[in-house]
Amino acid sequence: MRRILSFLLIIALLTGMFACKSEPTVPVDPTPTIDPIDLALINPHNDVYYQIFVRSFADSNDDGIGDLNGITENLDYLEELGITALWLLPINPSPSYHGYNVTDYYDIHPDYGTLEDFENLIDEAANRGIKIVIDLVINHTSDQHPWFVSAKSGTSSPYRDYYIWNNGNAFESFVGGMKDLNFENEAVIEEVKDIMDFYLELGVHGFRLDAAKHLIESINPTWDNSFLILQFNMHIKENYPDSFIVSEVFEYMYQFYADYFIGSDSVFNFYLAQQVWSKIGQQSSNYLIVSNLNKAYNAFREVDPEFVDSPFIGNHDLDRVASMQGFMGSDALDKLSLATRFLLTVPGSPFVYYGDELGMKGYRYEGANIPGYGIVYDEYRRQPFIWGEAEYQTSWLPSDGSNDATQSLVDQREDETSLFNVYKEMIQIRKENPALMYGNSFMPYSGNQGNLQGFVRYYQYEDIEQAVLVLHNVGSSPMIIDVAYESILYGTLDLKGFGTLILEINPDEIEAYT
Repeated sequence: MRRILSFLLIIALLTGMFACKSEPTVPVDPTPTIDPIDLALINPHNDVYYQIFVRSFADSNDDGIGDLNGITENLDYLEELGITALWLLPINPSPSYHGYNVTDYYDIHPDYGTLEDFENLIDEAANRGIKIVIDLVINHTSDQHPWFVSAKSGTSSPYRDYYIWNNGNAFESFVGGMKDLNFENEAVIEEVKDIMDFYLELGVHGFRLDAAKHLIESINPTWDNSFLILQFNMHIKENYPDSFIVSEVFEYMYQFYADYFIGSDSVFNFYLAQQVWSKIGQQSSNYLIVSNLNKAYNAFREVDPEFVDSPFIGNHDLDRVASMQGFMGSDALDKLSLATRFLLTVPGSPFVYYGDELGMKGYRYEGANIPGYGIVYDEYRRQPFIWGEAEYQTSWLPSDGSNDATQSLVDQREDETSLFNVYKEMIQIRKENPALMYGNSFMPYSGNQGNLQGFVRYYQYEDIEQAVLVLHNVGSSPMIIDVAYESILYGTLDLKGFGTLILEINPDEIEAYT
């Protein structure tokens, strides 16, 4: 009996031991990983923009007219170039080729596609980390807009006070059937808020406000318009805190538009564009370019210490940079390349006008008659992108011969020295270096003299800190650079004419350079 009990006891002990061994062990949590900081989320208003005139960019249905699906099907190209955001010129229904006289704010121009096409573009762009900003034309509507059709029918129309009247005539800031809206009327302000909400809900990142200085024509329009834009901005930030408003104030003196930083997230820097055309293109007092820009940045900083600039060197309202007098001749490519590097090393969100990366030409005509089209004005500032292959080429505007010698995208991709590859390389360098991509720092280099024009860019967020010294040779003669640095990010110390050198420097020693 004792033997049986002993045997059973041994069996029980062994069973317990094996049972203990078979119990799962409690996993030990590994050391928690810290997600890398996404500076793009920390700085939602800092991007590299590509401005597209939809009609001229890419045709997806072989009707000769660029469309939204054409953009969607070429997002790979924009991703290749390094673009992080798009600004689309007007996409709403309009009786004009340019679209700046809108007849319906809630639909898409039938030449460009449908709302579904637009939503698909937004989604596909977002999958590639590309945001979309649209042109919001609210200073005026088309005289064919239902609001105006009703308003002109008589004083009893509910839309009569949507417009500004003088002796029975509707006021126009711009000729051509573009009737100014009345922003003294609260109902108009609410209409604009609804339009903004509609597109933000679709997934749009923000808006370029066309003709911002004309919204309210008053004794103090700068002040009144700045606070009107602030009202719009406060509204959209309630539900979309990262949304973006960039205002177009077409003035070349920075003093005239600095106050627009009161209400806008950003303002287009026409002064910088003019400085580049003058100092780099025409070689006029080029030794002043950095000090002049520093004055502008200081003026912006007084209004908003955290301002985000919107620099550009070309857009749809201007003759193409490559057609400007200073950027033609034997050194044209060198000057265009330097202008590009300058644009992509200054603070803010640089805007690249489609085709400028190819050095496309184009200028305004004053009512010339082009065979196969008719009377033209700004059309050739906005002519078809040169793909170099037929699949997406638009043909709505016949060639005027201005780009007969301009290399296509296909050709420039294969040429390491092409302007396209300058844009591509510089955009990549900008995105890889937070001191260039983020923040508004701009400190003139203490060694600036003559053709050597440089500045220090600095950025710091938590443990991320970087300082770079950007040196541009704004003249044709080469020079040797002798300065302390930690690494070379771009270029060589043998700085050729119209060349650029970008050096990473010790952030603790910035004062030695400024």
